[in-house]
Amino acid sequence: MDKKLFVLLTMVLVFTFVSGFLFSGAAGAENEVTINEDINKAVGNLIIPRGTTVNGDVTLNLGELSVLGVINGNVSSNMGQVTIDGDVDGNVDTNMGQVIINGNISKDVRARMGEVIVDGSVGGSLGSDMGVIWVNGAVGGDIVSGVGDLHISGVVAGDVNSKAGNLYINGIVEGDVTLDQGVVELGPEAYVTGEVHVGRGTINKADTASAGSIEVGEVVSGEEVENGAGDNGYYFDGLERGLGEGIAERVVYTVNSVLRNVDFMPHVARERTWPFFPFFFMGIEGSFARGVINMLIMFALAALTHTLFPRQVKAAGEAVAEKTGPVIGWGILAAILAVPLMILLALTIIGIPLILVEIIFLAAAAILGYTGIVNLVGSKVIGPASSARVNPLGAIALGVLLVGLVSMVPLLGSLVSFAVFVLAVGAALVTRFGAVQPLENAPLPADNHE
Repeated sequence: MDKKLFVLLTMVLVFTFVSGFLFSGAAGAENEVTINEDINKAVGNLIIPRGTTVNGDVTLNLGELSVLGVINGNVSSNMGQVTIDGDVDGNVDTNMGQVIINGNISKDVRARMGEVIVDGSVGGSLGSDMGVIWVNGAVGGDIVSGVGDLHISGVVAGDVNSKAGNLYINGIVEGDVTLDQGVVELGPEAYVTGEVHVGRGTINKADTASAGSIEVGEVVSGEEVENGAGDNGYYFDGLERGLGEGIAERVVYTVNSVLRNVDFMPHVARERTWPFFPFFFMGIEGSFARGVINMLIMFALAALTHTLFPRQVKAAGEAVAEKTGPVIGWGILAAILAVPLMILLALTIIGIPLILVEIIFLAAAAILGYTGIVNLVGSKVIGPASSARVNPLGAIALGVLLVGLVSMVPLLGSLVSFAVFVLAVGAALVTRFGAVQPLENAPLPADNHE
């Protein structure tokens, strides 16, 4: 090649590279945005784009938050999904939703009733009251879990504490691992520097797994733990009490946490603590407010039910889809006989306490069946529109929203609510509260055969 031509081509390449670099730098500088205030959004989706820096807190209710840029403050979300692809120099606090961390969070993450996936890094501690935690990245502090499964394939610099559930470790935990009740699985690549302690349950350890020490207080098989064997049941926060009381307290706490942060609620209502069902407003605004709050409560119950009994919920949903006839038949029979049975029990002193048993039975059946229904509805909507794995909590949230919106329609809403109750109770009865898969030849009440 001619020397002059070679020099010319070299100069052209250098000029192109330098120009492209300067142009991209200038373009990047032009796209940089700084927001020096808090961001609060009541309903909808919110995106913090790349190149955007928020010097303040970000709060979103009932929607999806995507952080691609930088937030120099805290992040709060209620009943939605939070995806962190950028950086958050603060805490992340969520209620009833999913948190996906692909970027970096400098401080703590706290989730109540939801799923947390850590593929990036959390500088502080990670806490979850009820839900599933996946740690594929790094957590710089402790992990504290209430009820739910915990999967660790990354690195945890602190201790791991869980009240109840299954704990799978195939990564590194530099502190102690404590599980009050459940099963600990130590995979081939598990490395725990400290002690692995299970109060009631069992520990399964691979040959190549490493732990400082292993201790089990009361040895119980995994199947017995899952089926709730024993008289103790699950404990919450170290207090010896029944599962129902613990569930009720968690639901009330979570719902009140959401209400205090929902911007479209009146200030007086946000500051008050509601025992369970909140205030009764008058007019259209009151009906809408009650509908929204009822949806929050039902989502909390459904999310908790799915977390504790995922297989039973799936069986109930499949029964509604595949065995609609038997489900409707048993549901109608239960609805027809419920009140007469209460009256019959009330006629005798011995039968009066059984009325409470009947109410609890119907409530448990309705909640289990309702969870299966909303999970089914949400999965049917999300499934065809998404190629990724359907998040069950996301499907439940969408199902609760769709059923709740229809239930708020005058006249039609009452019919839909009754139909959902019939299907819910029927699904629980047909599947024997989810103990078995939908029956191929489930018997029908008289005069209801198809």
